[in-house]
Order: sequence, then structure tokens, then C-alpha cells
Amino acid sequence: MDPRDLTDMQLDALGEVGSIGAGHAATALSQLLGTPVDIDVPDVRLLPVTEVPAVLGGPENLVGAVYSRLLGDLGGGLLFVLDREGLLQLSDLLRSREPGTSKSLGSAEEATVTHAAAMLISAYLAAVARLTELSALPGPEQFAFDMLGAILEGVSMQIGLKVDNAILILTRFSTAGASVDAALFFLPDPDSLDVMLGRLGII
Repeated sequence: MDPRDLTDMQLDALGEVGSIGAGHAATALSQLLGTPVDIDVPDVRLLPVTEVPAVLGGPENLVGAVYSRLLGDLGGGLLFVLDREGLLQLSDLLRSREPGTSKSLGSAEEATVTHAAAMLISAYLAAVARLTELSALPGPEQFAFDMLGAILEGVSMQIGLKVDNAILILTRFSTAGASVDAALFFLPDPDSLDVMLGRLGII
């Protein structure tokens, strides 16, 4: 499917899935941390995978990313991405630390961000599964800190170069004192995207 062919109704439906998933992830994170955490979805787009680097500053931009392969009835993967500064800010936010406390990327920061990404990915897939009545499960999460182009190349190799389009779900984590923007890319293979839209009743 060409992203330019999507109707406003189809984009609204994909956005609704993202909002529901973010809401569930926010609840889970708040319960885990014992403090309110809001996760908003300010924007949802479907775009060609080739345009993904431009959204995040170019293929040579250093980013932190958590990747999970799709299991179940849908094929493809999910990729949670944020730049180095955002990675450290999210780690501080989720560890209830003053913004700017984390100065370098270590195992604690990686683990915190990977855990948050895993919860967001699981919540998003739970929303997809419930709305489409399809089995959609996450595989094991993998963290990487590298140039965006190298990460996308690695993900494409794992998926098998079958993905043409990405659903971009811009995500904002917020507490009372700080907020951090990140991006969640849903990378369904072409058949899975058609099946998903069909189950949503919009194709």
C-alpha cells in the first residue's frame, strides 16, 4: 500500500490504536514507578521506510533504539527510537531524578529505556490485538546505540527486507516536571498492514 493512498479515516484509525496503546503503557509505568507518567501520542503518520531517517535527523544521527520483532499473526517489527539527549532525559524521568543528572550512557540507562520501550511496545500490540482480533506479540527486545542508518539496515536484515512502510507514532513521556519526545515505528510487512486495516474495517 502506498502511504499516499491512505484516507483520513484510515489514518485516524491507526492513530486511535496508537493512543489506546500509549494509554495502557502510561498506566503500567505509573503503577511500576509509583508516580504519574503520561504518554501522549501527538502525531501518527504512515510513511515509506526510506523516509524514516529524515524524520530523525538523518542516517548519520546517533540514536538509542529498542527493536522487537513481531510474533503471531502479523509479520514485521517495532522500533523505539530517541536521540542521545532524549535517552538520558527519559532515563532521568523514569528514575525520578532531576533532569540532566545522567551524563553518560551506561547499563542502568540502557536497562531503564529498554524497559520503558518494552512496556510501550507490549501495550501498543495489545491494543492492535484487541481491535483487530489478531494475535500480535512482541519478540525479545534488543537495545542498540548507533547511527540511525546502521540500525535501520540491521532491522531490515532481521525482518527480511519485506517492509516498505512504517507507521510513525510520535510519543511524549511526561511527569509533573519534565517531558521527553520519542518515536515508535511500527514496521508491518505489506500483507500484515493490509490485514490489519481490513480487520479495522477500513479497507
